[in-house]
Amino acid sequence: GVVQPGMVVTIRFAGDDDTETFLLAARELASYGSIDLTVYSPQSPLGSAIDGASVGDTVSYEAPSGRTVNVEVVDATPFSG
Repeated sequence: GVVQPGMVVTIRFAGDDDTETFLLAARELASYGSIDLTVYSPQSPLGSAIDGASVGDTVSYEAPSGRTVNVEVVDATPFSG
């Protein structure tokens, strides 16, 4: 339940009912083709904000546009590719 690189993470943006699921890992993994998930780098603004967060936590990060974005960590499970 704690977010770290190599995990499949589901988040919900504040004010939105929809969730987004992605793999938190090095972008090079996305080129292997067998991964049917978006890959976010742990060094990205979103990746940095959620790294170390627990399921149920709400974290904030600054988007490239300069806007502050709040996301809730809904789920975090180890990737088993």
